[in-house]
Amino acid sequence: MSSATATAPLTEPEIRRAVDVWFAKLDVHAPTEEMLPLLAEDTLEMQFPEGPLKGQKAFITWYEGVTRKFFDEIHVLESLDVKIDPDGSAATVDLVVNWQAHRWAPPSPKSQWLGFDAGQTWVFKRSPRTGQPIIEVYRVTTFDPMEGSPPL
Repeated sequence: MSSATATAPLTEPEIRRAVDVWFAKLDVHAPTEEMLPLLAEDTLEMQFPEGPLKGQKAFITWYEGVTRKFFDEIHVLESLDVKIDPDGSAATVDLVVNWQAHRWAPPSPKSQWLGFDAGQTWVFKRSPRTGQPIIEVYRVTTFDPMEGSPPL
């Protein structure tokens, strides 16, 4: 990777692709090693309904937990607004995703459906290692249950 690639301004099309890749990987429970290159290393901050986390090690613990808890997941992007900083060094993304999944709590004879509309704000920067957009901040700002969904 050239230094020009690492410092090239972020663009809206590449941010939109990065968002699509993120959700596609979540839906198939991609291996953790496929998720980590999409995230900032030392500066990562995430806020989920379960609580805040910082850094990739905390993400690994969270991700490995939720991929064992939820299944048949689907993320449908309902809205996406991308704002690139004037110098192109960062992009703020406001989005709403409809998340549906199932979970099973032993010894229940059936799984339980869950559905939520999640408002989120993310901040992307360009990776100094790969030149690709990476998520530095990921905040779930609203988490509204769909009709008939139990709480998380």
